[in-house]
Amino acid sequence: MEKVNELIVISLGENTLHSVLEQVKRYIGNQVKIRGYSIEKGLHEQFDDQVVLITGDIVFQYSSKHIQGAKKVMIARRALSYEKINQVFSLKEQTNVLLVNDTEESCFEAIEQLKSHGFQSLNFFPYYPGIDSFVECNVAVTPGEAHLTPKGMEHVIDIGNRQVDITTITEIMFEFGLLQDSGVLASSEFVRDVIELTRHLWKLNQKLDDSNLLLSTIFDKFPKALLFCDKDGRITYTNEKMNWIFEGQSLLGNNVLKLIDSEFDLQLAQEHEDTVAVLNDHTYIVSVDPVKKEGDILCYLMEFENYDTLKQLDEVVRTKINHQKFVARYSFSHLYSRNHQMIQMVELAKKMARRDSTILIQGESGTGKELLAQAIHNESSRSHLPFVAVNFAALSSSILESELFGYEEGAFTGAKKGGKRGLFEEAHKGTIFMDEIGDAPLDLQVKLLRVLQEGVVRRVGGNEQVPIDVRIIAATNLNLEEKVREGSFREDLYYRLNVLPLDTVPLRKRQEDILPLMQYYLTHLSGEEIYHVHEYMENKTIDFFLSHPWPGNVRELVNVVEYMVNVKAPRKKIALVDLPSYILKEGNLMKKEHVKQKTCSEEKEVLLVIDETFGIGRRKIVQELLNRGIKVGEGKVKRILEQLREKQLIEVNKGVRGCVITEEGKAELKKVFVT
Repeated sequence: MEKVNELIVISLGENTLHSVLEQVKRYIGNQVKIRGYSIEKGLHEQFDDQVVLITGDIVFQYSSKHIQGAKKVMIARRALSYEKINQVFSLKEQTNVLLVNDTEESCFEAIEQLKSHGFQSLNFFPYYPGIDSFVECNVAVTPGEAHLTPKGMEHVIDIGNRQVDITTITEIMFEFGLLQDSGVLASSEFVRDVIELTRHLWKLNQKLDDSNLLLSTIFDKFPKALLFCDKDGRITYTNEKMNWIFEGQSLLGNNVLKLIDSEFDLQLAQEHEDTVAVLNDHTYIVSVDPVKKEGDILCYLMEFENYDTLKQLDEVVRTKINHQKFVARYSFSHLYSRNHQMIQMVELAKKMARRDSTILIQGESGTGKELLAQAIHNESSRSHLPFVAVNFAALSSSILESELFGYEEGAFTGAKKGGKRGLFEEAHKGTIFMDEIGDAPLDLQVKLLRVLQEGVVRRVGGNEQVPIDVRIIAATNLNLEEKVREGSFREDLYYRLNVLPLDTVPLRKRQEDILPLMQYYLTHLSGEEIYHVHEYMENKTIDFFLSHPWPGNVRELVNVVEYMVNVKAPRKKIALVDLPSYILKEGNLMKKEHVKQKTCSEEKEVLLVIDETFGIGRRKIVQELLNRGIKVGEGKVKRILEQLREKQLIEVNKGVRGCVITEEGKAELKKVFVT
């Protein structure tokens, strides 16, 4: 039939169609009628009893209904041009690349082919007309669709339309019986391409020889003795310093095990610490590194360093480490507790440590917020990197900015020559702990917010943006929500910091921890035999400590223990009169408040609970009252809340933080608890 001498070409887009038609016509255009169709413009006819060439698997899916009755369906094999693809080889591994093509499907088809050609290390993202959103990249690669590239692209690599390869051309010729007549033309063009490719490879080999000479020169100038060996240990290369160890004797082809030790294992050596080896009466530290390609070991690089030189370097390094400022000393083992609430808080902190999200630690002074921050850092993947602590209350606002962000030379009077790195730069890759964040000045809060949002800092007096990668842990003993309401703390910064909130537990709520902590610090500070607390102080003193409010928390407890260690008389227990006067006054104040609270109505107790928290739900009010020894049911609390709301002493909103005290409520409490 006449249709047998007709070739139907179907592609996804018009651009690809014209390119394929041009290539096929070059070989068979005068002997076979060729018609082209694109999915882009639509298919409206059946191609029964005809020979059909489609440009890819995706095209086959779209055109399957139209080619069911075809005599022959061929899927074109298409190859990338080696002349144009060289630029892609120049891209660094893990570079983000925008793959630009005419449709979504053709984008993914081109991406798959590039990956099959060995470009798995590049990160490809599709871009095509009509895409809703796309990943912004500095580099774009396109197979002949450069005009579709988004505006402002820094680097565009056009690899050209993929060429139909010789096997597909041969298959078409065979189908139409043209192989004998036109095959010579195809073969000659194929041979020409092979010759061009051979010439290209020769040039690459020439460059490789030059590169090998350069590498050899670099290796010979390297300060350590080096050798390469294959997976079986046969030496394939040695640098000048390695040859010098063996007085010029050639080591190529020898087994490295004969040089070091017959029991030496290359595979184990690469996974463990360095090995000590004696070569020609000198001691060397040997390190082994595998050279890999796509996970497979190609060979091993072995470095030999003279032990005497290493000892000198070790002394210098140790000196620097001993003066290291940015080290976290505490871990979660220092946060031992018997208190259930404290144990829960520590377990939550351990979970938070595994991630990089910002943490906000809130709690009273002396509850160990910095100790907790250090423990989180040491539990994290950044534990071997800097832990930088800055106290916003300890530094004046005039120097906080230069301390945090650093400064350039000449930025202000007294600036160091060469400038100075800020604490954010010092914490790069590690953790920065911002203590007393509630004391940060408002103008500095704006700059902190920019750092958290953009991940860059700008030194004082400088224009350059310095990128940083830090884990943020902030802490405060202030009620930041109340400061936000007052306008003294930025709301947007608060929510940037309060991603993972942690609340420390005051010592007065950890009564079961008071004596164990005293026991620990007594042993630690006395430097004598271990005393039991009951051997060290009278029972009245112990009872006093157990009922004491500890406004200074663990820090106050440590101070009291140190005081007792210094004033204790031999063979005499600590009595109440031996305690410092300030702690006895605190105890008397507590008793007075307790008496007042006893006479306080349940309504005032509920109001007091709401005042001590920035918003609290009904169920939590019931629990907090129970913690204070006041048993009131949820129904009764609900009635009390309604009464307080009607008196305008509180505001009641939906949610767990629904109850908030008003100014009238605070004034009412002052009437009850005036001293």
